[in-house]
Amino acid sequence: MALRDGMREKQRSEWLFSVFSSLLTMPASMKILITNNTLAALGGSEWVVVDLARALVSRGHQVAACSSQIGEAGTLLKGMSVPTILNPFESPFKPDIIHGQHHLDTMRALCAFPGVPAIYHCHGSLPWVERPPVHPRLLYYVGMCSVVSERIRLSLGLTDQEVMTIPNWVDLDRFRFVRTPRKKPRTALLYLRSFDRTGWHASQLCKAFESMGIKLDLWLPQGETCAPEVVLPEYDIVLASGRSAIEAIASGCALLPISPNACLDLADLDNLDLLRGQNFSPRLTTGQFNSASIIQAVSAYDADRVAAVTTAVRSKCALHAAAGELEALYTRAIEDFSKQDSLPSSIFKDELHAMASYIQSVMPMVRDRERLLAENTDCRQAMAVKEQTMAAFLECNSMRVTRPARAIRQWLRRVGRRLNPVHE
Repeated sequence: MALRDGMREKQRSEWLFSVFSSLLTMPASMKILITNNTLAALGGSEWVVVDLARALVSRGHQVAACSSQIGEAGTLLKGMSVPTILNPFESPFKPDIIHGQHHLDTMRALCAFPGVPAIYHCHGSLPWVERPPVHPRLLYYVGMCSVVSERIRLSLGLTDQEVMTIPNWVDLDRFRFVRTPRKKPRTALLYLRSFDRTGWHASQLCKAFESMGIKLDLWLPQGETCAPEVVLPEYDIVLASGRSAIEAIASGCALLPISPNACLDLADLDNLDLLRGQNFSPRLTTGQFNSASIIQAVSAYDADRVAAVTTAVRSKCALHAAAGELEALYTRAIEDFSKQDSLPSSIFKDELHAMASYIQSVMPMVRDRERLLAENTDCRQAMAVKEQTMAAFLECNSMRVTRPARAIRQWLRRVGRRLNPVHE
């Protein structure tokens, strides 16, 4: 009896020790302010905020999201009981750490909260609002792929220790269902918002998939744009890049990485790390973007390889792992900053608050400028595609370039030059 009681007491002691050890190793609760250019329509960086806020709250942290534009994404965050504010001064708490996304939004939050350290999470090099700012309280930078991280290092002259890569992730709780790949593909989906569905490249896609007997949908079904976890498992092959590509692979689909004018080979275990390093986005056209190159890429489809890539992505690209890395980075930034002697004076605080208000006032004008530049780029690309389509049509039909056709082509070029003037 005494021996049995002694064993029970030992087990109880071991259990208590394990509980206390786990409590000691758990990161302390933090107050985290996440900034973003907009929390309106659900796009790439908006989903980053939503996913990350949910993951951090589940880990016991307090999170607020700040943006000068609040809409659909903000409503989703509010439904998760995450405060969503238009102005950093409206924050329900003074943050322990600022998770900065987008240039002006990050600088505004830094001015609003003197003495609070920050990290900057960069999701690309364009447009200008993505470019990483420089500030003494921005202690670490995060790139969403190795290409972006390398650009940050080179442009800011930082060390490898100051820049880390946390690739795009997938929320496995949301994308729970995984399809079983068919032996032979029957359906495909173009899951890329910026692709011109009426241009020459789209016609090449349709021609290629039709010749292979695969039904290609150029759009997500109506009303399902906010629920890709429901729609994606219905397709054998998905044409996508970036975050959408990871979601497709995690759903059990074969991935054909694609951009508006380039495509790569199907994703497999051999090229997975390379594709993750460039965010599953073709940087340069590999060969011709035509029906023949697409057929060649899709012909490599193999159900077992598709399943293997899905398993790898679900293990390597999970949201909870990325949230853990960011959580550790927050802790490191707070500890590093605490070693600095940098308490701002009251006058200095007033100046910073005035600067935050000034940044707030110019943000709408900057946003309008970025929107106009994006529209200008879209117009130039559409004009270039139309000119390319006309040239391909004339060449394929062996037509002699008549005087009217030549006049039309010259007009298109003049319009293109007006949309893209040369600045000295």
